[in-house]
Amino acid sequence: MATVPADPYELLHWNMKLAHATYEKGYETILPLLDGPPERDLKNFLGYCEAWAESIVHHHDTEEASVFPILNKRADFSHEQEQHKEIHSFLDNFLANIRDAQKDISKLNAAELKRLMQLSKDAMFTHFNEELVDIEASKLREAGFTEAECRQMITDMEKHAKNNGDPFLVVPYMRSHTPPEYKDIWPPMPWVLRKVAVPYLLAKKHSGYWKYAPYAMS
Repeated sequence: MATVPADPYELLHWNMKLAHATYEKGYETILPLLDGPPERDLKNFLGYCEAWAESIVHHHDTEEASVFPILNKRADFSHEQEQHKEIHSFLDNFLANIRDAQKDISKLNAAELKRLMQLSKDAMFTHFNEELVDIEASKLREAGFTEAECRQMITDMEKHAKNNGDPFLVVPYMRSHTPPEYKDIWPPMPWVLRKVAVPYLLAKKHSGYWKYAPYAMS
């Protein structure tokens, strides 16, 4: 059974690793489907694609607002922030194409969406991996971060994440891409949200989107 790390220096890495895994899962789901998009379910498929991209945008916005300001006090995360710019250039383009197709399905260009995703893969996956290396517990200790600062990053990150982004896209996406062994502990939320609010309220608005997700909602 998975457990939350007891060491505060491990918390940031643990949270980021799980978050990144959800975006990698989404990428792996979407890419092959672009070879033959589900013609009878394009509305839901495009919505799923939107949720994936919006979730990464939300994640990066949360990092820049709540995590990087603390990390940059004792380390240099300008490299990660530059990586964000490159990835967001792709995401902006990807989302623009998705939203054009949502308004007018004749504008769907699956081959172009696939090309964009393939071109972005190295930059995106390299960023996910490099960031995890740079926030390992040993690196945070070496940089002189305190236990209180490590806990504060998680507190600030969770607060920003809850107060921003589209909860009808971001939250159901995260929950439906979290493996079963982590469902009860990540992302942290009360039982009533995990078992009632998310599956029966937040996920219901776009229920068709989540048929493409790899895991159950709760």
